Amino acid sequence: MKLYYKTSEAAEILGIEDHTVRYYEKEFKLNFIRHGRDRKITMKDIEKLRTIIDEKAKGNLTLKGAYRKLNTKTDFNKKKNSLKTKLLTIREFLVELNSEL
Repeated sequence: MKLYYKTSEAAEILGIEDHTVRYYEKEFKLNFIRHGRDRKITMKDIEKLRTIIDEKAKGNLTLKGAYRKLNTKTDFNKKKNSLKTKLLTIREFLVELNSEL
C-alpha cells in the first residue's frame, strides 16, 4: 500500500472522475498535500471522500448536509465515544463482580 496517491489513482479507487475529486477537495475544504500542482492524497483522505460519496449516494443528504456531517465527526467525538464504550464495559464487569460477592 502506498502512502500517497495521485488524483487519478484516488479517483480510480473511488470509482469517480478526477474532476470530482478536485471538486470535493474545494467544496469540502479538504487539505491534500501539494507538490507543485500535483496532489498527494492519503488513504485517510480517500476514506473522507468515500464518506462523502456514500452520503451523497444514499440520497439522504445534499452536499451541504454531507459537509456538516463530515465536520461534526471530530476526533474529540470519536475519543469520547470510545471512552464511553470502555467505561460501560468496566461498569458491567464491576456489577457482575459485585453480584458474585
